[in-house]
Amino acid sequence: MAIDKEKYLLHVEDDKIIDMRRILDLIEIVLDKHIVVNTDFLDPYTVDLSRSILNRFDEIQYKVVGGFKDPERQMIIIYNSYVDDVDEALTLTGIRIKLNTSNVEHRDVLGSLLGLGIVREKIGDISIGEGYADIVVSSTISDFVLYNLEKVRRENVSVSIIELDDLLDINEETFEKNYTISSLRLDAYISEIYNLSRLEGQNTVKSEKVKVNFKLIDKPSHTLEEGDIVSVRGKGRSTLLELNGTSKKGKTRIVVSFPA
Repeated sequence: MAIDKEKYLLHVEDDKIIDMRRILDLIEIVLDKHIVVNTDFLDPYTVDLSRSILNRFDEIQYKVVGGFKDPERQMIIIYNSYVDDVDEALTLTGIRIKLNTSNVEHRDVLGSLLGLGIVREKIGDISIGEGYADIVVSSTISDFVLYNLEKVRRENVSVSIIELDDLLDINEETFEKNYTISSLRLDAYISEIYNLSRLEGQNTVKSEKVKVNFKLIDKPSHTLEEGDIVSVRGKGRSTLLELNGTSKKGKTRIVVSFPA
């Protein structure tokens, strides 16, 4: 069955066209070959966009899975509507890394995985515990990780496969800071939070280096709301945690959280 892809891409912004074409390609495969397929790991915004397309096909159904209880990065499993259910364990694998060093962070584990030549899209969420870290990966690379991941932060580690039900809950440590900003415009926010001039903030947004809630935003005038997650390429991620009234000079007081 050939799908008129352009019809389904009319509402999709340019930076997500390729991702949504892949979703349509997978739908086409399911309809033609009657097999179960899955995406790589996607961010929440891409998952939402994918749902908006998937929901338009009565002949298929899908399942969004990430392994952890409340995952951020998730895969979408797509299959025919007559199939009762699919087992996410066939698509995802839980891996536990026993650490021999303290103060290991999310980026240390991710960096070690990427250092093996694994692309980010094959790696789900990472949870750091006391003495070990749990990760979810695509089952297609689980054996490769098992036999090739030997070090994190130059320290030897041991690696084992675990049941998805045994994964540690994700409890990302954060810290909070108070700021006073001139407005809730995106350029004003990132200028203050990331210590940029207002012009640098505007140019950063216009250069397509900023995402809000995982969606690329290129308008400096975009207005932020409480709870928005802002990521700036090369400078990290922050969350506009709370609006805390206004100052005597009419500026907005905010509370911002950052990954620890």
